[in-house]
Amino acid sequence: MICLTHLELCPYCKRVALQVCEYDEPYPRVTAECQCCGYKAHDVPMRLTREDFKSILDKLGRKLIGEVCIDDRCGSDKVLKLLQEGAYAEYRCLDCGAEWNSEEIQRAINRVKRVQNALKNGNRLLEVLKAGEGECPLCGWDVGHIHVGYAVAIECFVCGYYSKVEEIIPDVDLTTLECPEYERSEETG
Repeated sequence: MICLTHLELCPYCKRVALQVCEYDEPYPRVTAECQCCGYKAHDVPMRLTREDFKSILDKLGRKLIGEVCIDDRCGSDKVLKLLQEGAYAEYRCLDCGAEWNSEEIQRAINRVKRVQNALKNGNRLLEVLKAGEGECPLCGWDVGHIHVGYAVAIECFVCGYYSKVEEIIPDVDLTTLECPEYERSEETG
């Protein structure tokens, strides 16, 4: 796990003192700590239990056969099968217009099962969750990432995986805070 660090503007004390650490694996992992006021932010991955995996695999199985819409935000059961060739099928949701095919969902199911098996073998969750930019680290679906300050929150509308951002606001008086080694941001206007 390699950490690429750089200084950014702290959202609390407004000084260029926020040391941001971006990890290369598992992507996206970011921690940030202000070297001046003590502000901290980091992402907290979802805890996955045996029941969570069962629920996620059941949900993906229902999407694989076109029983429900691929998008949890829609959740419709009005799904049209566009094409069926052997085990391959293509679907479209009649409510939101989302389209998907059975191969994509099968890849997502296989990926979730790989993570589940790796955890059964004693690996830690953060060692096995891997994602490219914009991907869900659990199922691999391209869902995009939501930036919350300097950390990254994930909400997968396909498998339901999520991470949240935790911030620790320091209890310091900004009027008496002195950090001459860190430049203060300029006021606009």
